[in-house]
Amino acid sequence: MATPTELIQKQHEEALSLLSIDSSNYCPCAERHNHGEIPLTAKRSPSADRPSWSSRGQIDVTPIQEIVREGYNVNYHKDKTDSSTTNLWHPVTAAQHNVSVCRPSHDQWGIGKIVLIFCDDFLQQCYHFPYWHMRADIRAAVQPILDVLQLQVSQCVRLLLASLPPQTTIPLHQDSGEWVHQTHRVHVPILVPSPEDILFRSGPDDATLQRIDCREGHVFEINNAQRHAVTNGSSVHYRVHLILDYTDQPFRLPPVVLTPAEVLYQTRRSLNRVCDQGSRPTPSFMILGAQKAGTTSLYQYLTQHDLVIPAKRRETHCLDWRWNEKLKTVEQQRQWCQKFYHTEELYKHAACLTGDSTPSYLLDSRRVIPRIQAVFPWPLRFFVMVREPVARAESQYAMVTSLVGTEAQLKTRGVEWRNKSFWQVVQEDLQHMHECGLLPHWNVEEGIFDANVWKEFSGSAAEDQAWSLYLERHVPLNTGSYGLLTRGLYELQLRSWLKTFPVEQFLVLVLERDLADTDSLHDTMERAWAHLGIPGITSLDTTAQNTREYKSFLEEENEEKKEEDGESGGTRIAKKEYLQRFFRPYNERLEQLMEEHAWGSHRWNYEF
Repeated sequence: MATPTELIQKQHEEALSLLSIDSSNYCPCAERHNHGEIPLTAKRSPSADRPSWSSRGQIDVTPIQEIVREGYNVNYHKDKTDSSTTNLWHPVTAAQHNVSVCRPSHDQWGIGKIVLIFCDDFLQQCYHFPYWHMRADIRAAVQPILDVLQLQVSQCVRLLLASLPPQTTIPLHQDSGEWVHQTHRVHVPILVPSPEDILFRSGPDDATLQRIDCREGHVFEINNAQRHAVTNGSSVHYRVHLILDYTDQPFRLPPVVLTPAEVLYQTRRSLNRVCDQGSRPTPSFMILGAQKAGTTSLYQYLTQHDLVIPAKRRETHCLDWRWNEKLKTVEQQRQWCQKFYHTEELYKHAACLTGDSTPSYLLDSRRVIPRIQAVFPWPLRFFVMVREPVARAESQYAMVTSLVGTEAQLKTRGVEWRNKSFWQVVQEDLQHMHECGLLPHWNVEEGIFDANVWKEFSGSAAEDQAWSLYLERHVPLNTGSYGLLTRGLYELQLRSWLKTFPVEQFLVLVLERDLADTDSLHDTMERAWAHLGIPGITSLDTTAQNTREYKSFLEEENEEKKEEDGESGGTRIAKKEYLQRFFRPYNERLEQLMEEHAWGSHRWNYEF
């Protein structure tokens, strides 16, 4: 979050007071101490008893000064000056002979820059800029810094020079981004005509900041996960620092060597080359279902990642409810569906991806699968959330029969169940399944399971045919009031999907196991982001989404029954046990499927 202008001005005035030797607030430079390299563990777990900076050495920076002195003291964001091939600071020169990079806050403050090496915030790629790989004199001038730090070039992921204008303050902050905890931050003052006018402070908190000596050639490392700020109190002189970020080990991939005048598209956390635009099609993933099994929470967790861009609406329904039958060609249908995402913007940013969560897709495979094959014929990543099916059914019934919500929400839920009890809807779905031939093993009246019939029927062509008939007859559009029980037959729903797409495209998660608590959630999201092929993040808001409190409808109907005829409390137990007995063989098939495909075993324990 950007620091308000008023606060920056206040901090600037306080810094000038700390710089004034005649002031009672004067802040002298702390004594230099070489604590060696600051371990990265100090960034992951900051502590007041660990040094926030370390003096790593002193070098002669004359060679660098000779290269970068020309034009360093000009604010190119305000002053229009002629470019020169020898003035590496000039934006026009950089655009022609190097590659332009935007650093929004620094640009706003008028800070000049010469970028030599840079990486995205997730350390997916490291880019070597033309000024670096085409200028032997620059590499030779920087080498003494690498030598004093005992570094190889392959460890450097960011290397640039920054020119801070007079009377400018970079406010107190700590750096953010996944790169921070994986890299060391080093500063080297290069051109500092009046070091007494520079207030560079670092510390674990605002009350314990120390001023660091910024005389030319001082090589020092800071813990940039802690608080730090810098003020150039001079009224005349700019201040130039070389800034270096490096990793403990050589970067895992060869650097991307950029060509002069190449264009990069940027987001806050990513860098994207023009030559890569369009290489990642839209969308990249879909959460298929199941409804009321945690899909909203999963989508919210996924889209907290800076590389995952939310769709224009979470449930696009572009492949079922909003499918446009009037469009006759595949390309027209694809363009229609892609209107539900930020497709044009994402075209330039191949590092970013997007997707949606439409939980009706899992059950409506008859319509959705062929449409995906037609309009999105690339290897999408699919997520499927499952939940104990009785609890899932009660949650769905609570949602679609609730009268609380916007007009659009009420319309989407449908009215088909509003005047029916939970158990009436259960019986209705059982009857639909029975009529389609899906339940030869189940006595609907008595709730008796025939294991022998199930053994012959389970996984057979007859079951597939009966399932297809059910989908054709009883999966309508534009309402959420259907499939109370069949949405909980997870293996049966997955069967069509796994016959069509490679299993590697799927990740199946269990609400009670994978989103149960903070620890399991963080582990789950690491798996989820790996499934998308992107690095994980450490900061995550774990608040569950789209939850509602409701009394068990089985219990509620039991209370009504007891009031009517004084019946004992066994009614609810009998109904719940009925549903558990019904779902148990289907759950066992899901368990086997999940173990087979390394999604982790899980069993919902039914006691009867």
